[in-house]
Amino acid sequence: MKKLKSHHLVCIIVTLMLLYYPIKIAKYYLMDLSYDEILDIGWRTDGCNKNDYPNYKDKECPCGGGLLDPSESTINKDGLMYIGDKLIGKVTLKEKPSFFSMGEILTGGELEIQDLDTGIICYYDSVLD
Repeated sequence: MKKLKSHHLVCIIVTLMLLYYPIKIAKYYLMDLSYDEILDIGWRTDGCNKNDYPNYKDKECPCGGGLLDPSESTINKDGLMYIGDKLIGKVTLKEKPSFFSMGEILTGGELEIQDLDTGIICYYDSVLD
């Protein structure tokens, strides 16, 4: 078996580098995000649907405000989100964020977290980290 010449090795490395991002982008769009990957994305509160629940007495949206803190959050295999030991609700990814941000702060992702006690759904938009 002949030894690989150095220029063959360089060609192989360049080819792998050229294929890296197209494969990464294709994988991103063809596969679903795991719950761990959902927490790798920045999410900001976009309100809730409390008006759909007239029996809900609090006038404030129970979702809070600001960004979800991924360092304190966990999502189990059933899609239930916890912050610390407190159950927040059921997570549903409605729209996967775009791979390309185009310089905008919002990246097109939509996340819903449904409170299991009240049924109120909190909406979140994906943002650049």
